[in-house]
Amino acid sequence: MENDFKREARKQYLHFFRFWFIIVGILLAVTILVTVVRIITENNMKRENAQAPTERVYDYADMLTDEEEEKLRQLIAEKEAQIGCDLVLVTICQPVEGREAQETYGYRSTSWEQNMQDIADDFYDNNCYGFDAPYGDGALILDNSYEGQSGTHLSTSGKVFARFGDYEIDQALTRVDQYIESDPYRAYSACINYIADKMSGHGNSIGIVVLLAVFVPIITAAIFVATHLRSKEGQKTTTATTYIAGGKPVMNQQRDDFIRKSVSQRRIQNSSSSGGGHSSGGHGGAHRSSGGHSHGGGSHRR
Repeated sequence: MENDFKREARKQYLHFFRFWFIIVGILLAVTILVTVVRIITENNMKRENAQAPTERVYDYADMLTDEEEEKLRQLIAEKEAQIGCDLVLVTICQPVEGREAQETYGYRSTSWEQNMQDIADDFYDNNCYGFDAPYGDGALILDNSYEGQSGTHLSTSGKVFARFGDYEIDQALTRVDQYIESDPYRAYSACINYIADKMSGHGNSIGIVVLLAVFVPIITAAIFVATHLRSKEGQKTTTATTYIAGGKPVMNQQRDDFIRKSVSQRRIQNSSSSGGGHSSGGHGGAHRSSGGHSHGGGSHRR
């Protein structure tokens, strides 16, 4: 009996939501197809800029071993082919703050952050980096290990500039902060992987597929149960006047009794307040380099 009931309920459920399942199935198929096509397309991107050097790792501060440098070059080459953006790492160990540093190195400012930004942008522009064209799609990680002035700057350009807002820039630099003291190679590779993942967008597509596959059946089941419960509710056979002579209630006496008096107070929260946070959605840290090219970016000082 119970098995028959379950089979009947399953049959009604599938019949009731057959069009929903067809639509969801089509959406899932399209999402998977688009994701696969994009992965295949991205993995076969061809570089169109021949003016930039082939080198991607400039370890002037000797933060990496020769083996680690080579591993980073291989990782960068793999990610560049996937996302169609240049990825460059530059490490330095030099003062970038104060009047003395300004006079020694010819900085245009005494500010640590401004000078880190200028060094990163100028290195990118002067070497004509950009996957699609000089000064085009790409990003440069500049890490300074000078004692008392250490920190990292991320310079974005082209597609990366358009995709990375303040939040994404902060998250990329946080990857460096997490590991730089103990394992510089891990720090730089984590930052590169984060940039590549965000630019590829594969995680977002997979997430949409998972959400559709998990939550749509749950929602449809809830609708089905609610609909059938409502249809099975018993009809009311009595009313407030069923057992009253004449069908109408009569109020013989009416009075108000004052029982007690009490006053309570409570604080009502203002719903308009909200917490702070970083903006997202691209063009984070928008500015023009000394060469007049559009860049984004930001810094983390250690």
